[in-house]
Amino acid sequence: MSDDDRLLWNQRYLDGAYGSRTHPSALLVEWLDRLPRGRALDVACGAGRNARYLAANGYAVVAVDISAVALETLGGVPGIQTVSHDLDHGLPSLGDSFDLIIKMRFLNLDLLPALIDHLRPGGVLVCEVLLAAGAGATGPASPRFRAAPGALRAGAGSLEPWYDHEGEVIDPDGRVVHLARFIGRKPLSVL
Repeated sequence: MSDDDRLLWNQRYLDGAYGSRTHPSALLVEWLDRLPRGRALDVACGAGRNARYLAANGYAVVAVDISAVALETLGGVPGIQTVSHDLDHGLPSLGDSFDLIIKMRFLNLDLLPALIDHLRPGGVLVCEVLLAAGAGATGPASPRFRAAPGALRAGAGSLEPWYDHEGEVIDPDGRVVHLARFIGRKPLSVL
């Protein structure tokens, strides 16, 4: 993204965009008890609805987003470290590897190899992106923000798949969304 994109996202958060979306991802809630505990990375976290949920459940969370305004909402939340960074330029320096990485509704599939590299052996990636299908679905219509069918799964190819689904999902707020969702584990050892 450019500086213009950073300004755009900052303005959206200043204007209260997404203010009513405080619930964590339904996929994350459903799978939380099966995910490894420890250090988590929330990629393109926005105002941090998922980061807050993870921190409340005992994770040490690193939350990364382009919008400093969005990240300010997480200031002082115990268990959350924020990093302002433009993810279109790759990942920032993140230190140690992670037990859990989540990437929710931020497309950039080119980041998947780097995210997988940042998982500890046995670590899990939870990812959902808008799918380029489904007339009338919630979310931006531009293909710039939507994945082609099969693209998410293909990008996570080195992970052991735990869950892989593409299609219509009803969000907790009742909105219909067309998503590609994937959960995969990094192998414990490489042969």
